[in-house]
Amino acid sequence: MRVKNLIIVWLLISTIAALPILGVSAPFDVDNRISKSSVETLDGVPYVWQELNGYCAWAATSILFQYAGADLDLGGIFAASTVGYSFAYIRYNDTFLMFPGVMYQQVEPTAFAADLYNLNFTLYISGDAEGADEAIEYWDRRGISTGMIEDQVEAMDLMRNTINSGYPLIVSVDPSWIPISDYDDLRENELRGGGHALVIVGYNDTSQTVTFIDPGVGAFGDNYGYPADGRGNYSTMSYSTLNFAWIERYYISYVIKPKDDSNSNTEISPELGPLIRDKLLGVGAIYSPESPSAYLWHYGEDAFRELSKDVTMDGLKDYLSVFDGASNEVLLKAGLLAMIGIGVEVQSTLQGYSFKAATHALPAIMSDVNLTEFIEAAESAYPHFEALSDNSSLLYPTNLTKLTGYVATTFLEMAERYNNTGDLDSILSMYSADLEVISNHLLGIADAWQNAGNVLDTIWPTNIWMNYGSWIVIAAVGIGVLAVVTVIVIKRTPSR
Repeated sequence: MRVKNLIIVWLLISTIAALPILGVSAPFDVDNRISKSSVETLDGVPYVWQELNGYCAWAATSILFQYAGADLDLGGIFAASTVGYSFAYIRYNDTFLMFPGVMYQQVEPTAFAADLYNLNFTLYISGDAEGADEAIEYWDRRGISTGMIEDQVEAMDLMRNTINSGYPLIVSVDPSWIPISDYDDLRENELRGGGHALVIVGYNDTSQTVTFIDPGVGAFGDNYGYPADGRGNYSTMSYSTLNFAWIERYYISYVIKPKDDSNSNTEISPELGPLIRDKLLGVGAIYSPESPSAYLWHYGEDAFRELSKDVTMDGLKDYLSVFDGASNEVLLKAGLLAMIGIGVEVQSTLQGYSFKAATHALPAIMSDVNLTEFIEAAESAYPHFEALSDNSSLLYPTNLTKLTGYVATTFLEMAERYNNTGDLDSILSMYSADLEVISNHLLGIADAWQNAGNVLDTIWPTNIWMNYGSWIVIAAVGIGVLAVVTVIVIKRTPSR
């Protein structure tokens, strides 16, 4: 039980710590600062269910795209943004992290998809967020429109002005404040600090309420399933509740509208195809164009290939050796072992579904390109994703007794046995066949992604200068320096 308790604590910490919590005093009463002058509700905003716990931002983005005139369902958003074809992994010293495309980046892929469909995308964030100035400078360099929100009055003005202009907006909130029964467990267990995306579709200054769409109801827990009862679809909450939920997430908001220049049409396939190719093949300059630590990461097919090595007996032993001599060494390593298994299952589930949904949607998006060979290559990854995936790890992220997936339960069993015996070698040996199966499935995904990327490379050949130009320049400079040194040495060496 000690291992399970430790894992639950780590799951809660990782869920909360990965999402910013604003350290401020309680907000003042919104009623005293915002005028009561108008009522506005947008009609016909479509409902998009997020389907899996972790897709809220993308379901909400699909809602905004559709309302702005771009007919992209959830799978279409996964494809047009390329997150369905993106994966990142790092194992360095004590770090062991995996990120499916839907989690690795959200701003840049959304901006890319908006440009494809001739839409304006603007991100808003509070100036109180740590690193906000640097982040905005980075996004500005990338050509992404941003805005700073100084206080809750500006946040509420943004909400009202956006809806008055005829469009909804996405707001990032702490879900424990959402007044829907799906979130009762969060309130009862005082689990605050998480992040969730809502779409605001209306406001009423008289009743001091907003109308919102929640794509996440029914996406987790015992009541999993599409919310046919209508909860979360044009629901309401008070201004004060919205503010408490929104301020916890630094007033992060997305606004997506059609561009003024309706004649500016981008050809989708020549832009989207090469980017999907590079995401699948793991071109680091595409994933992290300005990151000084990008060389430590693995992306695309290479990420799955490296991960397949690190979940073998030798790979796990090598990683866990970093913690030799640590306090409570056995308990610590057992917890890490369990977390690796749960992580592989969670991220494979999120990546696998988004990859499959994106691939299903792509032929309609790129109808001018024959994607038959690409689809065939991509589909070869499906059985490998299915073998590693299980929705129970997303339905019950903090209840280990509810986990039923092959990967998570295998690693949990290993962790428990190791915690009881302290003999890592014998436990890993006992599960060597299972580890080989898991490793081979990850390798199968890597091969499928590589093959699919190579198919796209035959349609849009790689631009070596774009992907490797900086390395070529460095190599050329190095060769030039070597040549100069060689000439100097030759001139200074007496002839014989």
